[in-house]
Amino acid sequence: MRLSLFLLAILLVSGLILFHPSSFRPAPAAAETANGDPGEVRALLMVCNGYGANYNLIRDVMELYGWDITTVGVTPTVTACFYGGPITVDTLVTEIADVSQFDFLAIMTSRLGQTGGSHAQLLASPEALNLVGEAAAESLLIVALCGGTRVLAAADVIDSVRVTGKEDYLQEYLDAGAIWAGDTGIPVLDGNFLTSTRNQINSRRICEIIRTYMAEKRAGAK
Repeated sequence: MRLSLFLLAILLVSGLILFHPSSFRPAPAAAETANGDPGEVRALLMVCNGYGANYNLIRDVMELYGWDITTVGVTPTVTACFYGGPITVDTLVTEIADVSQFDFLAIMTSRLGQTGGSHAQLLASPEALNLVGEAAAESLLIVALCGGTRVLAAADVIDSVRVTGKEDYLQEYLDAGAIWAGDTGIPVLDGNFLTSTRNQINSRRICEIIRTYMAEKRAGAK
């Protein structure tokens, strides 16, 4: 009887381990390179004061994929909107001499309700806007999340580009010559520009699009 209970206990514990949620986490991309994965990707994440909570979700996926992540900002430390603590960035926008060393630039999420609206700190920085312009000139993939599309508009790099973004800033996109795709929650990739909203549900999807783009680019398809 005791032996039967002991064996039952082992089976129950094994089942808990087998079906624990952690067993369903995606494997890092490095383990999938044989299946067309681009391998290590060099990501430059532009963050600013009032950075959004979705920054953490998206960065988590990038880290699971094994990407090399560098954070850049206007100031050495940026504040959170409401979740997460201050971030000390790896480098400043004024310290990047050659943006082409990275595979893509991502303008990460920022809170809408702050003074000046979403991404106000980046919009007030000519150096940050110049860096975006340099990335566009180098034909890097540029990712803008939520209100980050207004940074693309301010940098004057989305003329005739189809974009999505927070509709609060629609006129800014149109004034920059962008083609409005609506705010449907579906990421929009047009050339080397990827824009997206509702990133609490799109975090994995955004990274999959980036990964596919990089694989195709390195294979000479882009």
